[in-house]
Amino acid sequence: MILGTPDNIPVEQAAGYHGGQGPFLRRTLLDGVPGSVFKYVRDVTIPAGSAIGEHHHVNDDEVFFIISGTGMMRVDDDECRVGPGTAVLTLSGSAHSLRNDGPADLRIFVACAKTSVG
Repeated sequence: MILGTPDNIPVEQAAGYHGGQGPFLRRTLLDGVPGSVFKYVRDVTIPAGSAIGEHHHVNDDEVFFIISGTGMMRVDDDECRVGPGTAVLTLSGSAHSLRNDGPADLRIFVACAKTSVG
């Protein structure tokens, strides 16, 4: 079993996630596990006014699950409001971004998986 918990994984503090604005907190629970399709699994907190900048992945799908807070998620030309319980799948090659336009922290679970092995 491979286990990543808040007890054994430190929180990283940084700014400008994928060229976005403002600070964020990130805990990488799983990272590059050999034999797995998952590149990473993260617990991310985006403070009010901060954003993950627009970016895309090649040969990766990424799933965002909103734990708490609200924001605006953009995938290609579509934009929608997200909140607790919302899941968003971004397919390989799609441009996507997320901004916290709410009054509280936006906490998300993000999992990125390879779509091809090579």
